[in-house]
Amino acid sequence: MKTKKQQFGELPPRYRFVLNPYPDTRLSRCPCCEQKTGQRKIPLLIHIGPMHLIALNYTCRYCQPCDLLIAHKDEIEHLLTQLFRQYEPEAVGNDYLIIGTVKKSHLA
Repeated sequence: MKTKKQQFGELPPRYRFVLNPYPDTRLSRCPCCEQKTGQRKIPLLIHIGPMHLIALNYTCRYCQPCDLLIAHKDEIEHLLTQLFRQYEPEAVGNDYLIIGTVKKSHLA
């Protein structure tokens, strides 16, 4: 019996996603198939507690055969810290959740 996956938004899920928590490890090879990964610049939709939602244009590692995006936690946190330190300092260090990707045409 197949269970229906929950979906956020109107677009169907497009990628599988991994957030690499290890700052000293960069995944130049896919953890699933061991093939070399490329890069894909894609807007990630991120919720920062308690009430911030941003689309961060971020260059992920990408494995095309596995359709897998890999983001590096330390890089994401650095970018969020830079952004919020300038515009909303009290949000720096708050919990965040990477919800998914955003279609570029929806950003305009």
